[in-house]
Amino acid sequence: MRYEAISPAEWERLEGAEHDRIYSGSSPFFFSDEHIDPAKVLVWEDYCYKQGRRRDRGHRTKRLFELMGVPRLHGKKILDVSCGNGQYAVLFAMLGADVEAFDISPVGVERGGRIAAANGVADRCRFTVQNASSMQYPDATFNIVVFHEVLHQAVKYPNVREETLRVLKPGGIAVCAESLRGNVLLDLARKVTMRGGEAKGDVILEIADFETFAEGFSDYRLETMSLLFMAKRMLQGQVHRGAVRSFLRLLKSTDDVLLSAFPGLSRYCGECVAVFRK
Repeated sequence: MRYEAISPAEWERLEGAEHDRIYSGSSPFFFSDEHIDPAKVLVWEDYCYKQGRRRDRGHRTKRLFELMGVPRLHGKKILDVSCGNGQYAVLFAMLGADVEAFDISPVGVERGGRIAAANGVADRCRFTVQNASSMQYPDATFNIVVFHEVLHQAVKYPNVREETLRVLKPGGIAVCAESLRGNVLLDLARKVTMRGGEAKGDVILEIADFETFAEGFSDYRLETMSLLFMAKRMLQGQVHRGAVRSFLRLLKSTDDVLLSAFPGLSRYCGECVAVFRK
């Protein structure tokens, strides 16, 4: 079923209930309680599958951080769209930013507030229940708007691009990390690993979707990544093995060579980061 067959209001109800379930009792990142060690997070968000580091999707987050200027966030006003349990919003506040964050899930927002308080940043990391279609912020408020693996959900709702432009300061940026349609390995891995269990309403984005979202911005850049490296989706349960991590590092290194030698292969990449400048 196409996602357009359901109204935005009904999607909000369905996704809100699903997110409530996901975020209930969740902890930030890989930590066992509500306390965050920023230094460990910044090491963990890496692509090379070293012992103790993130096991999936880390390298696109690392690139997102680089484009945001992490960890040099002092004095920046940041909006975290669809913040989930608030782990990234709290991290940005701990790195010196003034952060607003929202989600359609009251449970996620409550968790974010608890995590912010536990890490001593509740005064500069505020959470509300909102929809990205109608943001409750004044015009030209933020230096950075973050869509961390959420644009594939946000595209189902009207006015998200217009609202993002409205709340950004002139010269401000919206940054996005996402999966990308076009990689046959990704399509196969989704069929094998998800087995019909994709989150309700998930939209696998194409390059054209980013081009459409870029309308109205003064500048737009899309960086694609993960060609052979998308095989990680089929090995998620095995990455604790040293041999598997070594194999994935080899795939990533091979990707670097192939994409440098044959730039046209970028259209088949399975992940991307994007920057939209107002």
